[in-house]
Amino acid sequence: MPSVVDFVALGPGGTHLVTARALAALHAVQYVYYPEMGGKSQARELLVQLGVPGEKLRGYTLPMSHNRQAALEAYAQVAREVAELARQEHSIAIVAEGDVSIYSSTHYIATQLEAKGLSIRHHAGIPSFIAAASALNISLVEGNEMLVVSPGKVSRELLQSVADGGSTLVIMKLSQCEAELKALMPHFAPYLQYYYCEFIERPNALNLSDLEAIQAHPFTYFSLLICKSHPSPTNR
Repeated sequence: MPSVVDFVALGPGGTHLVTARALAALHAVQYVYYPEMGGKSQARELLVQLGVPGEKLRGYTLPMSHNRQAALEAYAQVAREVAELARQEHSIAIVAEGDVSIYSSTHYIATQLEAKGLSIRHHAGIPSFIAAASALNISLVEGNEMLVVSPGKVSRELLQSVADGGSTLVIMKLSQCEAELKALMPHFAPYLQYYYCEFIERPNALNLSDLEAIQAHPFTYFSLLICKSHPSPTNR
């Protein structure tokens, strides 16, 4: 009978943020697949720090381009390889940075495995924006406030609705909307408090809350922005 394939969340960074269940799953399986880009992988570094034996580790390369088709082909190749191992009753884990259920590219692999008739199992992790709020010692949302999460998309209307509604906006994948976001931020600065976070809970972590400092800093791939409305928003 084919093995169940485990999808394991590594959290935002740092061994202390990996859940006990995720760690147990990583050590229990025979193979652990992790993504790498340009020959580098923060996931692999974390796995090594967690004591996962090197002979278990299998990296797969994601293309460093906006060519979505190339990425989908990479996911399809992993799915084919993992499916073959699972049918041979090998135990396999596929890791995701952050959480497996929030904008994780492992979703494409999971979908293909299920289409091949295989079973999957998720192991939850700490989402990056939850860890960021904790690192900043702020409350992300309170009472009846809404939390809006946007994947690299921003508009004047979106920021306006957050400012007017007394809610909190988390923008992920900042490098995809850097120019547009930086153009809008000064206009909404009187109504929104900004928190820029990158490499959360890692040795090179950076947290900025000053608008000028955020504007001057280039947005990295592993970054997010929390936009929190001031207590008493007024009409803009």
